[in-house]
Amino acid sequence: MAKKQDLPGFYGKRKILFGAKTSPDKMRQTGKLFMDAERYDDALEFFQRAEAGDLTREIAQVAMERGNVPLYMRAKKVLGERIDEEEWTRLAASAEKAGVHSGARVAHLKAGHEEEAARVAGIMPGPPGGEPAAQVQVEEPEPGDEEAGTAGD
Repeated sequence: MAKKQDLPGFYGKRKILFGAKTSPDKMRQTGKLFMDAERYDDALEFFQRAEAGDLTREIAQVAMERGNVPLYMRAKKVLGERIDEEEWTRLAASAEKAGVHSGARVAHLKAGHEEEAARVAGIMPGPPGGEPAAQVQVEEPEPGDEEAGTAGD
């Protein structure tokens, strides 16, 4: 694991990411430092700007194993790949095993498994006071909707 002092700070990171003279190899090396420190979102920023599909796939594998739905989705976006039903199903199972019920629910909804999503919602802990967990709908963007699906971009 990379030590914190080995990692560039905010300004150093910005200089590497947006510097006109930064080589793809430097992007890859810096991303690897963040990856080794388990700062996967930071690593993906660098990998997105370099030829680092192999390292991005490693992050996707870690995300799949840990049931980290948002990280898996981001890695697949960097790779330019869609997530198929089988992947969503495996991701949901990993998330549930890891106790990340909200992620499992989202993955089941994305896979089209409404009954499984409802089952997971039923075991999700509610807010303090014993109220049941809120039911959240995951909506697909409408065709031509410029705003939809850009959150977190």
